[in-house]
Amino acid sequence: MTGLSKETLLPRLAAHLLDQGLAGASLRPMARAAGTSDRMLIYHFGTKEELIVETLGVVAADLSARLDTALPPGPANDMATLAGQVLMVIRAPAAAGHFRIWLEVLSDPERQALAGAILDGFHGWVAAHLPQGLPDPEGSAAALLTFVEGAVILEAAGRGAVTDRAIGALFGSKD
Repeated sequence: MTGLSKETLLPRLAAHLLDQGLAGASLRPMARAAGTSDRMLIYHFGTKEELIVETLGVVAADLSARLDTALPPGPANDMATLAGQVLMVIRAPAAAGHFRIWLEVLSDPERQALAGAILDGFHGWVAAHLPQGLPDPEGSAAALLTFVEGAVILEAAGRGAVTDRAIGALFGSKD
């Protein structure tokens, strides 16, 4: 247990949450997954809630990194292409845990501020990847964010065909 720090614990804790979801966010199972004790988790994070908040931050950053890896750098060519590229990441099996946790966060009224902060971060990511020259970049970022959030729900419900049709209807046809 010596040599453990927040920086070494957080990736292990994030992996545990991605596997177990927030339902598995009890101190003892998380401590086992991180290779430490529940007391050491409290020592490093102060409270269970702060542990969860910081771990969810790592999960959100991991999703952003997955998006950055999957998409070409810089602005997209057009909105339909950007929406399609983000949709591919949403559908990737490696992202399933991220979106399961996201739906859990959204369903918890006590995590509304955290959900807002995560959305603000994703909004910034979307804004940085918008095609250049859009007449209303803020409105376009909001439209894409709304599409993505709806897509997460529709994909979770097994309605992926709806998201495919929505890309064309909302953003014009893809390439």
